[in-house]
Amino acid sequence: VFNPQFSGAGINGNTSNSNYHSMQVQLVKRLSHGFTNQTAYTWSKTLGVTGDDNTISTRDPRRERLDKSVLTFHRSHVITSNGTYMLPFGPNQKFLASAPGWVERLAAGWQLGGLLRWSSGTPLSITAGGLTNIYQSATNTANILADLPDGRVTKQTDGSLPYYFQGLTPGAAGSDPGRASVTTTNTLATAYNRRAVFDAQGNPVLVNPAPGQVGSLGIRTIEGPPRFELDMNLLKRVRIDERRQFEFRMDVVNVLNRPMFGNPNTDINSASFGRISTASEGRRFTIGARLN
Repeated sequence: VFNPQFSGAGINGNTSNSNYHSMQVQLVKRLSHGFTNQTAYTWSKTLGVTGDDNTISTRDPRRERLDKSVLTFHRSHVITSNGTYMLPFGPNQKFLASAPGWVERLAAGWQLGGLLRWSSGTPLSITAGGLTNIYQSATNTANILADLPDGRVTKQTDGSLPYYFQGLTPGAAGSDPGRASVTTTNTLATAYNRRAVFDAQGNPVLVNPAPGQVGSLGIRTIEGPPRFELDMNLLKRVRIDERRQFEFRMDVVNVLNRPMFGNPNTDINSASFGRISTASEGRRFTIGARLN
């Protein structure tokens, strides 16, 4: 029995474990004909029992196995690739090998480089808005009553934020079916403002668990939007003499100007459930020069 003079108690210890399994494939093209590339693919799974902040914060300390899931840094698939290509212009190259001197200095010494990364999304939990269980104040998950649609970023045509769960709609305040079991004494039922998430036919899909219960939906059971990044650079080298070389360089981050969307709101008690309110910046140029 807890001493009532204490508002809480904590425990520190090695109370959990994790494991990582993967298949890793790498392809390397060594430098020849001005081209080199390294491409890698990783298929993996990372399992453990931790909270979203990577600390032990289980919904029910007496049943920690309920919260065994993929960890926050788990990514099912990751593809990375980087390489450079010396453009074939100028002396001893395929094109303009016998061009006049001024053309040679203009066309030779160009190099193109690229860096690509694609990865699966971040594991996410669908939460029940802070309803707590009888053991401690960890954020609970929702009860699931029907199949969840696959998450996919859908841009809206009315100017509103992108949506991630097509076919699902957050209900109004007080729409959670649990309201029916709340006492009407002192208008408590009227004050109940918990929400539920409904499908296109108006059937509840995600609802709040009853006080003291753990949600039937596990933690980190969905993935956020995947990430695709492509950065490139172009540089030009000009030999001044035997000791000095001038280099001009342009780096382009997110060369395709493709937004990388943040994670959606996963709180079923929020009117913004499923909405995505963040994204990475657009294409960015950096231009520089140096004397070597």
